[in-house]
Amino acid sequence: MDSKKWNRAGIGAIVLVLILSLATGVATGCNSANASAGPLKLAESDNGRAFTVKVGDEIQVIIPGNATTGYEWIAALSDKDAAVLVQQGEAAYVEDATDSDVVGAGGTYTFTFKATAAGQATLKLVYERSWESGAPAQTFEVQITVE
Repeated sequence: MDSKKWNRAGIGAIVLVLILSLATGVATGCNSANASAGPLKLAESDNGRAFTVKVGDEIQVIIPGNATTGYEWIAALSDKDAAVLVQQGEAAYVEDATDSDVVGAGGTYTFTFKATAAGQATLKLVYERSWESGAPAQTFEVQITVE
């Protein structure tokens, strides 16, 4: 009988250690996941909002467009804003998956910016045709505070 009591106690202790280890791992995992959550991802619905990031953070703007119409999204940062947020390469454009018979399907533009200095910046994108003058067809604008 003593060996049965020991086995039950031993199994109970092992289960308790496993539960505590799992709980500690989950808590630690949550903290490290927040520390390296990746870039701040903004969508069309974020237009007009304000965000705060840290120096070194990346910001991605993922916004729909249709390059087949001649319109394209381009970054329109002032020199002051470009000193705080630096565009990382050209915007990537990916067409939406459609049947091969579809002509003129839209897609998604992805811009990546890096917060390089503390300060405030207006991250502005305009949707326009390069050969047309006047106001752009659309704008996307958010306020970014870099700490």
